[in-house]
Amino acid sequence: MMKRRTVLKGIAAGAGVTLGMNATYLRAQTAPIRIGASYALSGVGAPVGTQMLAGTEIAIHQINRDGGLLGREVQLVTRDDKYNSAESVAIAREFAGDGINLMLGGSQTVTALGLAPLAPELNMVAIIVAAAGMPVTHELFNRNIFRTTANNYTQYGSLGRTLIEQNPEIRTWVSLAPDGDFGRDSALFFGRAVEKYSEAASGEKATVLDTIYTQATATDFRTQINQLMSSQAEGLYLGIAASAQISFFQQARSVGLYDKFKAIGEVGNSDITGKALGRNTHPNLWSICHWLYNQEPFASNPVSQQLYKDYVELKGDDFPSGQVAAGHRAAIALFEGIRKAETTDTDEVIGAMENLSFESAGGPVEFRTEDHQMLGLNFYSQMGPSTEEPYFQFNKVTSVDAVEMIEPANPGQPFDINELPQ
Repeated sequence: MMKRRTVLKGIAAGAGVTLGMNATYLRAQTAPIRIGASYALSGVGAPVGTQMLAGTEIAIHQINRDGGLLGREVQLVTRDDKYNSAESVAIAREFAGDGINLMLGGSQTVTALGLAPLAPELNMVAIIVAAAGMPVTHELFNRNIFRTTANNYTQYGSLGRTLIEQNPEIRTWVSLAPDGDFGRDSALFFGRAVEKYSEAASGEKATVLDTIYTQATATDFRTQINQLMSSQAEGLYLGIAASAQISFFQQARSVGLYDKFKAIGEVGNSDITGKALGRNTHPNLWSICHWLYNQEPFASNPVSQQLYKDYVELKGDDFPSGQVAAGHRAAIALFEGIRKAETTDTDEVIGAMENLSFESAGGPVEFRTEDHQMLGLNFYSQMGPSTEEPYFQFNKVTSVDAVEMIEPANPGQPFDINELPQ
């Protein structure tokens, strides 16, 4: 007697021939894979969060154009976390209540610190898109979270190394950073790298002055600018981001700060600041760089080329922000995990992602199994003003391999830079 499964298989095959089934038809018959996205789309974090969302939207468009995942369409459910930790927690709970177990969030550290501990309780896979804070892969680490950007120590240590290697003549540095875990850590890591690599280059450590602190959401920087102008420093690390950074530069330029500081390294606004300031961009401004579509190594990278082409087509803009690639990379990581797992089940996707490697717009990347920290090349770009539209330009791109600058994996334990070999 023929088994029921065989009969059904035969019926399905016959129906496929009769109806001319294709991938589009099959997806239409199956519920979509829903992925939650929580970005800062309003408030001080919006200039960054909106660009990351654009990258995620393009990744969704690309995967659906190519047939979806597991024969199913991918659907993005977007929420605004308003650069607020409590809001990111509420959104995660909303997603879980709606049956969404796959999520992108943490476009800044403040929101990631609320989201990360919640993922196991909600049985979610949570991709931390751009939050660099050390607790994410240390004391707050759990197997449900994966970070698709460099951590604070790697990112800002590499930035300090880059600034010294590119500007060896600057011997005194100072930092202006938000008064919180992220700001204090990034300024510390930047300063330690400046000391280490200046000594390696010349045999003498550069001087790193005490960090000047402000609030991440501040709009008035007059007090801090006066402190900077009174210091002996000629190099500056600027740890404030998004619209706050733009306000700082607008206020600082008018009192001569551009003439005082020969080089500035900033937290990662990159072209967002350039577009806002145009001709008033500092002439030697170094930034963390996620993506520069028209410069190497991005210009010859097939993922990068396709991202740029689709961005122009979908957004009607031929000058995308580098932050677009951060949102794109995070989504691709999740897609590749689902594809490898051949299911959307939380545990299966986690297992598939723990040793996942894939191609991004910035080249090959992989997750470190022990703490789910992404590894790859970290890029840094130098920009200044231009006489032609958009009135600022990138002059140089350099990179540092994360493997050279990352701390040993130590999930579940607080990070202490003083415990590392000096």
